[in-house]
Amino acid sequence: MLMEPAGLPIVDVDVPATWPRPLADLVDELADDARHAGHAPGYYQDLDILAHEDTVLAHLEGRLVRARHHTRLLDHEKDAIRAQGLRLLNAQLVNDRLDQAHALGYLTEAEHETLRTVNETVPEQRGWGKREDQVCLTLSTAPQLHHIDGIHRLLTYWGGEAIYWQHCEGSPALAAKLRSLGTPSVVTALLDLATPAQEGHSVFPSVVHVFVGKALGHAPADADVFYTSPIPPQRIESIVSPGDPAYDRYPGLPRS
Repeated sequence: MLMEPAGLPIVDVDVPATWPRPLADLVDELADDARHAGHAPGYYQDLDILAHEDTVLAHLEGRLVRARHHTRLLDHEKDAIRAQGLRLLNAQLVNDRLDQAHALGYLTEAEHETLRTVNETVPEQRGWGKREDQVCLTLSTAPQLHHIDGIHRLLTYWGGEAIYWQHCEGSPALAAKLRSLGTPSVVTALLDLATPAQEGHSVFPSVVHVFVGKALGHAPADADVFYTSPIPPQRIESIVSPGDPAYDRYPGLPRS
């Protein structure tokens, strides 16, 4: 199990009060420059500020950054995340989920076989996007609050993109089955983003762009995080679903 100092500070891009002072000062300076240049807040991603990314990450050293993983989970899968954390996406994870769902009666033999042989981790079935060897998260609650479409499919179809992607459009019966399994779930995790080059993590747009976008007042500013290390259970802050106040505060999210 990962050992780390207790009580590491947590940074949330949505809560400026959590930003360390050196980071806040840099972000405020960059935001002021953007305002003076007449840059529209909604186009924060176009700012020429990527040269400051390493400095921002250095300011996050010794801190954990809050992020959200949007998915659909069966009850035993929630228990597994609480006990084991979030695993990297790979064929083993996909097959484990499918085998468990089949063993517990959620999938028929035919459904199990189809999903095992046609998913994004099967070499000859892979689509255009790279999904393996990472955990995908968002830095902000913006997708939940501003009804950004990308997370809704993740919350609607069980299994994640690796399982549902090739079936939700062209296989009506199987798509309906995947919509019926589990409950929409938002897993909040705490990430170490300070050394992404060594670990291979990537963030798009950059971390500095998200902070500056927030400082400019553009509430939907957000970034996708492709985290290439497993996230241990002690860094899982919460798992919420419909009926939990922390989920229900976002009325635009799927309810079932």
